[in-house]
Amino acid sequence: MTETPSSGTPATPQPSYPLPTPATGDPRFSYGLLHDVANVLQRNGFPRPEGTDWAQLMTALGQFLYHPKETS
Repeated sequence: MTETPSSGTPATPQPSYPLPTPATGDPRFSYGLLHDVANVLQRNGFPRPEGTDWAQLMTALGQFLYHPKETS
């Protein structure tokens, strides 16, 4: 556990997500990742995504992983 130097109390862990949005895409954010997430959900008793569930799952995963894109 990390301690702050001045107080000796545990430091609050900083979140890892969301990540900066890549300018040219991220090869790790793929259909393979989407299917892996769906498989984990199914193994934990959730129904397998069907139809438009796939697009909604990809959108939710993208929103979790990356900062929103700046719009001007």
